[in-house]
Amino acid sequence: MSVKLNQIIQAIEALAPERLAESWDNVGLQVGSRQQCINRILLTLDVTADVVDEAVVKKADLIIAHHPFIFNGLKTVSCDGEKGQMIAQLIKNDVAVYVAHTNLDKAAKGLNHYLAEIIGLEKIKTLEPSNPTRYYKLVVFTPVEASHKIIEVLGKNGAGAIGDYDYCTYRSSGTGTFRPKEGAKPFIGAVDKMTSVSEDRIEAIVAAPELKNLIAALKRNHPYEAMAYDVIPLENGDLINENGLGKIGILSQPIGAVDFITEIKKRLDLKALRGAGKVPEIVRRVAICSGAGADMIGLAKAKRADVLITGDLKHHDGQRALENNIWVLDAGHYGTEKWVTDCLKQMLTAGLEDACPEMIVAESSRDFIVNY
Repeated sequence: MSVKLNQIIQAIEALAPERLAESWDNVGLQVGSRQQCINRILLTLDVTADVVDEAVVKKADLIIAHHPFIFNGLKTVSCDGEKGQMIAQLIKNDVAVYVAHTNLDKAAKGLNHYLAEIIGLEKIKTLEPSNPTRYYKLVVFTPVEASHKIIEVLGKNGAGAIGDYDYCTYRSSGTGTFRPKEGAKPFIGAVDKMTSVSEDRIEAIVAAPELKNLIAALKRNHPYEAMAYDVIPLENGDLINENGLGKIGILSQPIGAVDFITEIKKRLDLKALRGAGKVPEIVRRVAICSGAGADMIGLAKAKRADVLITGDLKHHDGQRALENNIWVLDAGHYGTEKWVTDCLKQMLTAGLEDACPEMIVAESSRDFIVNY
């Protein structure tokens, strides 16, 4: 199945928009054009020379990676260096590169949520909420006969999306009055004459990023020459926000620490785990943060986690875990983030449905840390 790269990007950013990314990060399209036709996607954690070679050999049109291929600004694209050679090879073979990094880490249903489900957590919540979406209540006044059309425009443009429901509106009836002035071209009524008309007041919640385009779409479809509407700021975003780093949840059944280690190694497909801090007798409440999440030690303790699973644990992180009286398991940076390929595959399959191109996981993607 061939689709435009732009459709693939939209499917990813519907759940992990670029605005969620940390300010220091570099996400999005890094090589290629949004108008490219994509037949095969190579999913990987990192973009290396071996991964680029694999993409070319396997005739992939697109590489989707978690870690940025281009991170700091490039001052030159010289083929005398490996990075320049890789870029030249990508362009020569029409292989695009797209990156979803901290925006995917922080997405409500992104990588950390996927990890939380893998290890069997229930009642999953975000460990450190951030990037709350600003919401507004949009109120539109319209003649009764145009109400269904206005509700359709609201729903098609993202208004009224609440949980697993969309097109959520509230409609109340009343009487509107107005007097068209000289030069007006009223849909109802006559110039210089007071007019009363049966109208509906239609309300819907809308996220800030959709507001401007939604109002423009409503004005194009509204029968009145001058559409009457209200925009009311809400605090819902701060209250319902689930975007942010890490997840915390509970196991369906408490488990002993030794059995928990065995279970996590099995579920995350790991040969070994490192640990630090106070080992609890029983584990029930679990926090997890992909990649390097030692900064979450204090927060995990504050939220009463029995254990924090993350990667890249250093000596002083272990000391901090002991001082905070919390158990920390180091599953490795690669060990927690290698699952990004499965997470992306699930996201694209759901977002593109029958239009989804073939997806393959890079066999050359690997852990750069070797245990001897």
